[in-house]
Amino acid sequence: MKLRLPVNKVSQLRAGAMNGLRRRRRVPPYLLLNLRGDLSEIAPPRMRVPFARFVLPAGPPSVAGLRRQLEQLALDPRVAGLVLKIECTASAATFQSLRQMLLDFRAHRKRLIAYANSFGPFQYYLACACDQIIMPPSAEWGVIGLLREYVFFKDAFDQLGIGIDVVNVSPYKSAFDQFARANFTEQSREQAEWLLNAQYDELVRGIAAGRRLSEDRVRELIDSAPLSVRDAVTCGLLDATLYEDELETHLASADATGQPARRPKSGRPQPQLGLYEDARRALLVPWRERDDKLIGVVTVEGTIMEGRSQTLPLPLPLPFIGNRIAGSESIVQALRHAAEDEHIAAVILYVDSGGGSALASDLIAREVRRVLARKPLVAYMSGVAASGGYYVSALAKAIYAQPLTITGSIGVIGMRPDLQGAQGKLHLHTTPLKRGARADLHSLSMPLNADNRAALAASIQRIYDDFKNIVAEGRHLNAAELEPICGGRVWTGTMARERGLVDELGDFTLAVNKARELAGLPGGLRPRVIAVLPPRKYQLPAPQAAAAGLQQLQTVLGWLARPRAWTILPWSTGRHD
Repeated sequence: MKLRLPVNKVSQLRAGAMNGLRRRRRVPPYLLLNLRGDLSEIAPPRMRVPFARFVLPAGPPSVAGLRRQLEQLALDPRVAGLVLKIECTASAATFQSLRQMLLDFRAHRKRLIAYANSFGPFQYYLACACDQIIMPPSAEWGVIGLLREYVFFKDAFDQLGIGIDVVNVSPYKSAFDQFARANFTEQSREQAEWLLNAQYDELVRGIAAGRRLSEDRVRELIDSAPLSVRDAVTCGLLDATLYEDELETHLASADATGQPARRPKSGRPQPQLGLYEDARRALLVPWRERDDKLIGVVTVEGTIMEGRSQTLPLPLPLPFIGNRIAGSESIVQALRHAAEDEHIAAVILYVDSGGGSALASDLIAREVRRVLARKPLVAYMSGVAASGGYYVSALAKAIYAQPLTITGSIGVIGMRPDLQGAQGKLHLHTTPLKRGARADLHSLSMPLNADNRAALAASIQRIYDDFKNIVAEGRHLNAAELEPICGGRVWTGTMARERGLVDELGDFTLAVNKARELAGLPGGLRPRVIAVLPPRKYQLPAPQAAAAGLQQLQTVLGWLARPRAWTILPWSTGRHD
């Protein structure tokens, strides 16, 4: 009879044996970690191929990956601190997650030093969570504030003979104003201003807290930037000016570490700084007892459209579409898989999307409702979860976001190009023959007539009413409470919480803890979190039949021209450095 040990016990024994070997290897007291690339909160799921970890290149960096690295460094007593070379871009909300993670790392009494050749506004905001900030002597402190530029195409389209017909539920639902107008409406400018104010206020607050300066003083320094690094040191914005090759001497000094440099018996000082990548396999492996049940994560990233999720092979992103498609078919299949898998105790819907097709959003929301009938589902909204991104989140048992998450935009809009003028300029002549009073509703060769506009407006209103009903049900709000927070108005996470659209503010770990709690998993065990992919074989719902739809890549350009109801954010929120 073979002795079978519990999985957790086997993992504990394996980690103990591995750490016994790793303790024999030398690890420099300080490690340098390059934080570069475009960061998202969680890494995208890897393809299902044999030995994917070994045969595929490393995926893009993520907050979740960095969290695991910092936990490992924090628990290794041989590591005194970390030099973080900051060269990353991310959404403002993701920078908030990163900042809190660095503060948690420092709570383990590990020293954290930020180093960069240049700082963008939110890169410096992140650096202010560190003990010290260092730049090379020839650099500049260039945190000059925040700028958002909006391009309006109406006058250019007029020159080309292209008209744009827009039907929306409110002036705040302004997704296509850039095509149909020559400038902001009063309402659209109002919400663009309050979002920019929220980001700037958080930038100033973070710098002031990290550098022990008043917020008024921080605003003065930003207004006087760019500054030489020597002036920045004098003003308290930096701690030192050093070239990278001088970092090791700085770390070896008593004023940097608080302790004299360690010397071996030979009398020569040990290297104080090494690369994280070189030391990674010598670091101790943290072990915590984990629950056998899983928490599954289903991602909604990119523009929500019918069909399968895909990354478009385009040199530049399409207007309002971008280059990432969150396909309703893929997401629905992943949700069905999560609902059916008996090992998954709860689901987290991870949303980083400014919306898209109203139909695709509703198909996903329907599947969210079906998951909730079987197990708890929590939504975590990352950089942006607005319009259709909020539609798919609204029914969740709890919704989490960062203070600077862009959300709301609860509204519907329709756009139809009119190419009649452009055809005239090209000496093209269209002669329509039709049967049916509204057969030309989707024609691009003529403007909307009054009857067609009324039909399109009625369709938009029906979808908007459905959207509000979903929000009212999920957030336990009545009709009187809804309209002032809907109508396409865009909010930050902080504003959304004040209006009942978000439950709590914080990072992804809060959503994990809430999912664990709702699933009734033991509080003392760390839940295992996995990415849920669509199954290889199409999965039918039970008991209803499902309609399968596959959007081919060649239809993508038609999405903008084809009249449809959209639940989409008025503009791209962009990435910060």
